Amino acid sequence: MLQDTNRNRVVQVVLILAICVFVGASFFAFNSSVSESENSYLTAHPEARWIKLDLPFRLNARSNGSEMILFRRVFELAEQQDVVIHLKAFRGAGIWLDGMPVRKFDGDTDKWREVVTFNLSKLPAGKHELKIAVVNENAHPALLFWADGLDIATPHGWEASRDDFVWNPAVDASKTGRLRITDEFERSDRALLNSLPLMFPLFLLGAGFVWLRENRNELAFIRNFEIAPAHFRFILLGLWGVMAFNNFHELPLKLGMDSVGHFKYIEYVADNLTLPSPLEGWQMFQPPLYYIISAAFYKFLLLFMDIENSLYWLRLIPLACGAVMIEICYRCSVLAFKEDRFAQIGATVLGGFIPMNFVMAQFWGNEPLAAVFSGLTILMVLSIVQTPEQRNLKEFALLGLFLGLAILSKATCTLLIPLIIFFVLLPLLFEKSESSVHKVSSLRGIVLSLITTAIVGGWYYLRNWASYGKPFIGGWDKIREIAWWQDHGYRIWEHFSSFGSSILKPVYSTTNGIWDGLYSTLWLDANLSGMSKFMSRPPWDEQLMMATALLALIPSIMILAGIGRTFYKPVKSVFNGQMFLTACIVVYFAAEMYLYLNLPIYSTAKASYTLGLLPCYGILAMAGIQPLLKNIYIKSAFCGFLTLWGTTIYLTYFV
Repeated sequence: MLQDTNRNRVVQVVLILAICVFVGASFFAFNSSVSESENSYLTAHPEARWIKLDLPFRLNARSNGSEMILFRRVFELAEQQDVVIHLKAFRGAGIWLDGMPVRKFDGDTDKWREVVTFNLSKLPAGKHELKIAVVNENAHPALLFWADGLDIATPHGWEASRDDFVWNPAVDASKTGRLRITDEFERSDRALLNSLPLMFPLFLLGAGFVWLRENRNELAFIRNFEIAPAHFRFILLGLWGVMAFNNFHELPLKLGMDSVGHFKYIEYVADNLTLPSPLEGWQMFQPPLYYIISAAFYKFLLLFMDIENSLYWLRLIPLACGAVMIEICYRCSVLAFKEDRFAQIGATVLGGFIPMNFVMAQFWGNEPLAAVFSGLTILMVLSIVQTPEQRNLKEFALLGLFLGLAILSKATCTLLIPLIIFFVLLPLLFEKSESSVHKVSSLRGIVLSLITTAIVGGWYYLRNWASYGKPFIGGWDKIREIAWWQDHGYRIWEHFSSFGSSILKPVYSTTNGIWDGLYSTLWLDANLSGMSKFMSRPPWDEQLMMATALLALIPSIMILAGIGRTFYKPVKSVFNGQMFLTACIVVYFAAEMYLYLNLPIYSTAKASYTLGLLPCYGILAMAGIQPLLKNIYIKSAFCGFLTLWGTTIYLTYFV
């Protein structure tokens, strides 16, 4: 008993140290980014707010180049006085007072984070006009201004103009502005109310069945009816197959995020039988596995059909990946909830039927394939951690194979590598087994996994390093010389601290901040599959889709509760794998925030980067509500919710 207590204390200390290292590294990375001149984070100031020209928010890319915006403020002095002004301009500025130049822009945009201070001495009484020209490139010019002893700080009373003739009130940089396309959709609360004639009977069906069964109803078919999780997962897979057969030729080819760029990559590989340079096209910086598989399938399809039909049939690959994710969610749930069959079914539905899976699996792209291999990697980690008696080198080799294929599908999957090393190594070193031979064998297995990963997927990153001096090349990388930008063009604190618009008006709520973006793209197709015009939107059931934005609060709270339970019993969570699942979500979200900070475009805030974490979402959601399911009322209500949730999601994306 004492030995177990000491072991638990050591595990807790190691875990706390790891969390401290992660928090410290994250703080350093974020702090380093916001101090760089190339970063677009507009640091807040207690005396003033950043302002910009009032422009409609644009969903498509904006034209490259420099832009100058004029800002002016008229103020009046009762008597002669010295005025000290302070300002920051994103990214360069010239200043005029009463038509006379005070400071000319010297062309240096690297020092824009420094506060510029001027002493305007002996200003006479009367009215004065302060005019500031702000210059920026590939982003909106913005201004932060305040003065000692005068109430002329931005934003109140300031005007903005492009031409010095037409002046309009400047707006706070935190004001995104309303999007017309957002207002075209019904609010989620109204959509939910209008969907009740469908949802309420579904809720009663699920809740009533469990109620009758748990109360030992005299109806034998209810009392004796029990569906095994293994059989239930085949029902879900069958439903997915019907949806795939129905949808794959019905959805327009133009739908899907960056679909043209993905197909150009596939076409290049098919035509040239070689990999492109990351510099050659929009999506050609992506790792190649999905495109190699799709190119081979595309060439095969062209033997039997024309190009247009081949493009439709190419969708079978991501659709098959979506089905595999349901299977992975089931297998992971069996490991997580060994004896709880109800929890296995719940985790399979909540993970496999997440709307993001339905949306991403319908169109070309490397995300679904990367998700499959990420999910298989998570499955192998759970198997290795939870079943030490079955642990062997084969399992470690499979872990390395799946991880290698994951990073060969998408660079985001490299985030799993340090997590796997830590959360596989930690329970192996401190498990109760007294056999040092067994532990040495497990350590060899981890080394085998890393070697396998390096062989299978590492060559691509070594190729990049040898050719371009770095292993990772993003779509925004300067060496690609593909200059483009998109609103917002900057980052402010509100983009990281606000949340709420995605609950009632979720469509393109990605424009309001990272949390609204993650929530709305996880639980529905908030970005309309890449379409920015209402007439081009995908043909989903819009009323049901909007209703799910409000319903999704329930599984969201469940996931947060599951994460809370993980930290409430940290040692147990380390040895059953749930701490690993939680760490995956935390690290992926931290990486998403870092990317969002450094790439100031609204479309960065999307949950599809976490598509491979569907098992994590499903298991943690069930872990969050599992203690409450001992109450028959809560269990019945939850089963009712699960019934209406799964049915609603399925009908939403069944065209």
